Amino acid sequence: MKRREFARKTCPALVLSIVGFSLLESCDNAKEESAVIVPQEEKDYLDRIKTIGTSGFLQVQNKVYFNLKNSAYSKLLTSVNFVNDLDNGVLLLRQSDTSLLAFDNCCPHLGSKNQWSFQSNKFKCANHGNSYGIESAQTANCSSNSQFGNLRSFKTLIYKDLLTVDFS
Repeated sequence: MKRREFARKTCPALVLSIVGFSLLESCDNAKEESAVIVPQEEKDYLDRIKTIGTSGFLQVQNKVYFNLKNSAYSKLLTSVNFVNDLDNGVLLLRQSDTSLLAFDNCCPHLGSKNQWSFQSNKFKCANHGNSYGIESAQTANCSSNSQFGNLRSFKTLIYKDLLTVDFS
């Protein structure tokens, strides 16, 4: 093979291999530089979900975290459902797709905790038939012998399928 023919056949392949290798190398470096940044809220969510056990909730100081995918709380994934959580002393109400509320489950009349139903924006205690609202005014406190008013409410925050109730 003559020199000219050799150069014509091998030079393009040699140039392509050098250029191709540098392009691949630069693409690889670009991937390293553009690492995915996970927001703190997402990190906290993943940590909490991992930490919550089979009970479906986790108490940390004045807050309780509820995994709504847990069978004990899965009713709260759809609107106008409630769960009476006796372990944490709270009524959890899914009012709409974007609103999840929390109330003291202690009846203001005589302190019953396990006889609640919900209808027409009121919780009714079957112990004596008294009904209590879910507004923030005229709060009727636990065992205050009150037969009307609104249940004590707690701050809530929902992120994906994790509900946080703040009891402070």
